[in-house]
Amino acid sequence: MSSLKKPIVSLQENASGFFDKVQNKYSAQMKCTEGCAKCCYTDISVFEVESENIKEWFNSQSDEKKAELKSLWQTPVNAGACAFLYNESCTVYEARPIICRTQGAPLFVQSENVLDYCPLNFEAGDPPKEDWLNLERLNTLLSFAASTSGQDKRVRLKKLKEFLLKA
Repeated sequence: MSSLKKPIVSLQENASGFFDKVQNKYSAQMKCTEGCAKCCYTDISVFEVESENIKEWFNSQSDEKKAELKSLWQTPVNAGACAFLYNESCTVYEARPIICRTQGAPLFVQSENVLDYCPLNFEAGDPPKEDWLNLERLNTLLSFAASTSGQDKRVRLKKLKEFLLKA
């Protein structure tokens, strides 16, 4: 792994750890489980540093796995779905971007004093503040990781998939 990727990998691990902590604590109130892809119906872009992480993950797969993924990626996705979503499952889950690692969790937008999370979660009411993730702080750290690596351009996931299909 490139030393330039270390901050992004750490940030991704921390984001996943936060989500796992919240999901474990509020398992009865969270509908986020394997097979739920309601938040995956979007066309997003990510920082180049995260797209490079997905490329590295793809390149680390066996030739057989790469061929399997390429075959799958050549089939059409559901209208409006993420480029990497097939059969309601993420095909790049291990290397998924930070935005995907935090979906469904309570995300606090401090500048707007707004708490956001999947409408299927926390139907009984908002979790306490100590279980909120400050989205602006996370985005600042992500922007910093991208800029310090020199990979701060945005890449659409559809374009990334097209690139990987040619790899």
